[in-house]
This record gives sequence, structure tokens and C-alpha cells, in this order.
Amino acid sequence: MGSLIQLIRQRYLDTIRAVPARWKILIVDQYTQHMLQSVLSTYDVLEEGIQQVDLITSPRQPQPRLAAVYLLMPTSQNVDLVLRDHNPTPQPLPGKSSKKQPPPGPQEPPRYAAAYVNFMEGINDALVGRLTDGLPEEYLQGLKELYINFHALEPRVFSLRTPHTFHTLYGPPDQQPDGAIARWEDDIGWMSRSIVNVLATLGEYPLIRYYTPPSSFHHALGPGAAVGEPIGKRLADRVQAEIDAYARDNGNFPPVSDPPRPRGVLFITDRSMDLNAPFLHEFTYQAMCNDLLDVEDGQRYRYIFTNEQGQQEEREAILSDDDKVWCEVRHMHMKDALDKLIADFKSYAGEHGGTFGGAGINDMKDMLASLPQMREVKEKLSLHLTMAEKCMTLFDKKKLPASANVEQCCATGVTPEGKTPKTLVEEMVPLLSDRSVSSTDKLRIIALYIMHRDGVPEGDKKRLYQHARLALHEMDAVDNLKHLGVNVDKDSGKKRKALFKQREEDDSYDISRYQPQLRYMLEEHFAGKLDHSVFPYVRDAPVGSSSTLSRSSATPAANAPPATGSLRSARPQWTSQRAKRVVDAPRQRVLVFVAGGATYSEVRSVYKLSEAANKDIFLGTTHLVTPQQFVADLSSLERGGSAHTNKGFAANKGKPVPPRAPGIPQEALDRRYYVKVVAPPPPAAAPPATAGAAESRRPSSIASSLTGRAPSSSAASAHGLTPTASMSSAPTSLNGSPSAGSGGSGSGSGSKIKKKGFLKRLM
Repeated sequence: MGSLIQLIRQRYLDTIRAVPARWKILIVDQYTQHMLQSVLSTYDVLEEGIQQVDLITSPRQPQPRLAAVYLLMPTSQNVDLVLRDHNPTPQPLPGKSSKKQPPPGPQEPPRYAAAYVNFMEGINDALVGRLTDGLPEEYLQGLKELYINFHALEPRVFSLRTPHTFHTLYGPPDQQPDGAIARWEDDIGWMSRSIVNVLATLGEYPLIRYYTPPSSFHHALGPGAAVGEPIGKRLADRVQAEIDAYARDNGNFPPVSDPPRPRGVLFITDRSMDLNAPFLHEFTYQAMCNDLLDVEDGQRYRYIFTNEQGQQEEREAILSDDDKVWCEVRHMHMKDALDKLIADFKSYAGEHGGTFGGAGINDMKDMLASLPQMREVKEKLSLHLTMAEKCMTLFDKKKLPASANVEQCCATGVTPEGKTPKTLVEEMVPLLSDRSVSSTDKLRIIALYIMHRDGVPEGDKKRLYQHARLALHEMDAVDNLKHLGVNVDKDSGKKRKALFKQREEDDSYDISRYQPQLRYMLEEHFAGKLDHSVFPYVRDAPVGSSSTLSRSSATPAANAPPATGSLRSARPQWTSQRAKRVVDAPRQRVLVFVAGGATYSEVRSVYKLSEAANKDIFLGTTHLVTPQQFVADLSSLERGGSAHTNKGFAANKGKPVPPRAPGIPQEALDRRYYVKVVAPPPPAAAPPATAGAAESRRPSSIASSLTGRAPSSSAASAHGLTPTASMSSAPTSLNGSPSAGSGGSGSGSGSKIKKKGFLKRLM
């Protein structure tokens, strides 16, 4: 499997290793510093001969004996600062006569011995000209575009971390509709640029398909209504233009693989394609933790850990791919995850001489604290047992079994027995009146019910609100679903047909029957049955594809599962077929981009379907969204939504507005990534220069990072790495926090160091 995290990590390492000097300075800006920290620890950077990491906008001491490796965003400000590093002497001020100019100081030598400049993505030709004209050839030793400007959250998941895009794509017009349309076009450009970065990193020149809602669903949403095109089409066309331009500028793209890899496919969709997924309670481990627990940014979780002395201490856990326990259980249903955690605990206890006679999770955690061996494994097991216990406590306290049953009937349209639900209101009202059910959970039930009914009369909606005692902003959240194409108020007796029919799973849990529309879209594409009128190709539709297939002409077989079968029940089928596959053949890559936010249920579907279909499937999105965040976004989409139901963009009934040319204006890049430059201290206050360090030994190391002491100010922390006289070998993150599993000792030689009673309630 081609992991996005490993690809980006390797790109950083290759960039550093390409510099022939033994010792180097790494210079970053605030944005690239955060990107670097997400995939490399301080220890990883030190092992590549990096003496220190400096922030380009902060004062830096000259290092004339060392080469500088720059990792920067392609902005005018960064180019100015690179040029200034070569000629630190202040230049004459423009617009003043020579008599009024301050007397020139002595000419300062360049700060560094040479410059290897790397930009995170494509750079403007004019800025390239400024660098090549302003720096001597013997000083500017390298100039590259890396095309890695995106956040790899997991091996198969990438994000742009732009949650504001939801409001740009779906928000109603403000006082200046033209401004909203311009912001919409801007975000289309930023999304397409990031997608092209991913394609360039993967070396993929794919076919592009996009979601265009059927006419029976809704018209183009948000500013797209005024432009005359839905989000998917506009973004797909822009990505096609951008990747075509990239291919023209890079003659070796796409790279040739041997044996050849099937051409990839990119799907462009948006959040409006599936509005059930962000409201439903998902009971797989990762989704449940992010829904019920205080997990920050999908990765950071604080908990209480009991150490060997029986003392409790607060810890912060990073839920990433470095946590092997997390990777094994994150996509399992909570019951299955608990079974595995308990089995792993018993195995660990048995291997280390422990005897377990308790019956609960607290007994397990107490026993773990008494076992001294293998600290890292013990802490991870304790962490996930704690998280699972909290999830199960909230599962009962919030009455999620009853709520989830109603949610699943609304989302799937059938009961667990496969019949049409006829008692939804009778089941809903007690939950809406129950004070132990949170208002957010009540809102989720109401939203799913309204979508199930394809709108309800205004009087019925108000009664539901009264039963649930929703606040005004919570009512707005439901009413604002109209901006995403939902019929909130009943306007006709006709119910629109679902995009994909939910299929019964052989071994699914009653409270986890719904499958995201994204999964069915991919399965039908692999089976050659995906509707071309709803998911057209931008161009180059494969010869022989059923381009005339439409929703009206699709047969019932179009909704049948592909030959691989159910994701949960098909393990024996696709396991038995593995012998028929060419194991060494490169797998086709399929990318799905969800504008407006993706859910953890969709993340889980991507992993499961990758294994079942024998393909490398990647999920990209503007941001990963939890139910709480989705409700908050809906609430703020239009304040007073229930009182302003007629707001919206005037529909463009003529020719669509022509798209913008590929690329982002340099002025927009400069504004987006601008950072105020910190002025250097007065020369008199500067410490005296020290003698040059001997090149036969490691010049310096990192004080604040390796000791774990936080810098005294935000400006100091921005420097990341600072010199000191001694070095510890414990791996740490670039922001100064210790990495998981650090320990042992090492030399500075530069050698690489590789690195159940209650369970029935879930059923």
C-alpha cells in the first residue's frame, strides 16, 4: 500500500539528503514547520545532519560554514527573506535622496555557505527569476518544487484543514453576493491546487468523475446557483485544467511503472451527496471516540494514567499510526474492538506473569499498573481500555441504543427486519422529551426524520422542536439544511428517490446498518454500473463504458453488490480469490475528494473497500467533521434561518459563468501565508560571535526540544530547534514534546535507527 504519510516523509528526507554537506541548517516558515512536524520527529531531523531548525521570519544567527536547506511556501515574502540571507546589509530606502539616506554600513557576508531552496508547491516564474537573478550560481545550489502542500492524516486520508470552506460552498449570500461568489471561486481554486499536489505526489494522472445532483434532488447550491454550475463540476473542471498544466510543465509526468499500473480515477463529490452520514451515531471505535470523547483535532486525547507507584497522572495521547493498538481497532465495531482489547490484555498479562481474576475494565487497568514490563505496550492498552470504558458509559447514559435504532430506521428507510418503519413518531417522542438525551442528539434525530420524510409540514416541525426543547440556534441548524438541498418543509406529496438503495448486510449490527453513499458509489463504479448522468467524466470516458446508462434506465441489478460481496460478510469470498490475483501487479489508485467535510464512517469505508476490491483508495476532504461540528456549522450557516426561508442566490438560467484560469494569483498566496517578520535585536545587545565550530564533530544540538522545556514565548517556540552543547538521543517532536516510545541511548554518529456482561448491549 502506498501510504501518503510515508510518501511525504520520504520526500522530506530525500530533500535533506540531496544536500551533499555533512552539517546543514534547516529553515522553515510557520506553515511548513507545522507540516514537517506532522511526519518527522526532531530525532529524525537530527539524524540527517541538521544542526538546527530556524524560522525564516525570526532573527537568526549567521552560520557561514553551513549550507541552508529551505522548506518554504512560494510567497514573495519568503523570496525576499532568502535574498536577504545572501545580502544581509540593509538596502537603500526607495524614494529618498542620497543625502537623506543613512550612511551605509559595512558589507555583510552571506549568512550561509550555500542555499538549497525548496518550495512546498509550484512557484511563480517571476519569483524564480528574482531568485536566479539575485543569487550567484555558486550560492544557489538547488531550487525545487516539492508539491506536498496537503495534510496526510492517515495512510489513506488527506485533508486541507479548511473547515471554513463549508460556509463558502453552502452559505446564503450576504450583503454583497458578488463577494460570496468570488470567495467560492477562490476556494475552488485552493481545493484544486491541493488535489493536484496529491496527484503529483502519487504520480497519478487520473480520469476524473464528479457528482452532479439529479434534477429531482435540487439545483446547484450556494454561489454555484449564481454561477450556473454545481460544486462538483466546477471543481472537477478546475482540477482537470490544473493537472493538464502540470503535465505540460513536467515531461516525465506521470512516471512510468513496470509493470504498468492501471490508470487511476478521481471522484469529486461534496457533502450534499450524503447528509445522513454526518448525523448518524457511528459505533466503530474511531468514529465513536471522536463523537463522544474530547478528542482534539481527531488525534489528541487527554486521560488519567495510573503508574507503577499507583499514582494518577494526566497524559496526552496522540492517536496516530505510531500507535499500533489504535491502528488495529480504529475501524472495528465497538463490540469487536472491546473483544480484541480484552484478548490483548489477557495475552499481555499471561506473558508477563500476571493473573487476572476481575470482571471489569477498571480491574484490568489496575493490573496493568502493577506489571512493570514493556511500558509502551502497557500504556497503550491502558489508554484504549480507558477510552472504551468512557464510550460505553456514555453509550448507556445518553440512551444511544434507542436513539440509534430510530436513526437507522430513518437513514435506511427500513427496520432491522427489512420492513417499512411505521412507528417512528411513537419511538421518537419519548426520546425527544427525555432530559437525559442531549439536545444535539435530539436535533440529529429530528434532522434524520425530516430527511427520511423528504420534508414535514411546518406545524409538525414546530411540535418536534417543542418536544425536544431546542434552542433557536439548534432550530436554525435543522432549517439551514435547505441550503444543502434538503426539503425541510413539505412542499409536495412526492418523495424523491434515494441516490443509492441501502443493502442488507448479512452480519451487520442493528444499530450500524447504514452504509455511506460513498461506498455504494465506488462499488458500482468497480462493477461498471455507476450512473453516468449523475457521475459523468470530465473527459476521456473509457471506451465501452455504458455512457448512456441513466437513473431512469438502470435495472435492479445496478443496485446489486459487486462480485466481491459485502464488506463485512465477504471475507471468505475475497480471501478465497486471492490466489487468482497477480499479487505483484500495481494496484489501481482511486481517489475520492469530498468538498465540505468527510465523516469517519467514510474513512472506515475507504479502508474496508480497499481491501475488499484490491485497490488503493484514498479519501481527501476539506476537513474531517464530527456530528457536533457539523451541527455547529449548520447553525452558523445562516443565523435566523427559520425566519428567512426565502434567502438564496438568484439562479443562473443562462450560460454558466466562465471558470477562472488555472493557478492562484500571487497576491492571494502572499496574503494567505503572510507572517510578520520579527525584528532582530539591536547590534549592541547581540552576543559576541563565537569561534567557528570544528567540522569533525556534530556542531550543536537542541536544548528546548530534547529537555522538554517549553520556550518562554510564542516567538521562541516558533524557532523550533535551538543550539546547545550536549545532546540526548531520545526522539522528540519538533515542537518540543517527547515522542511515544522514546528510550534507550545512542551516539551522535549519524547512524540510522529504524524505527463482556455489558457487551451484549451493543448488539
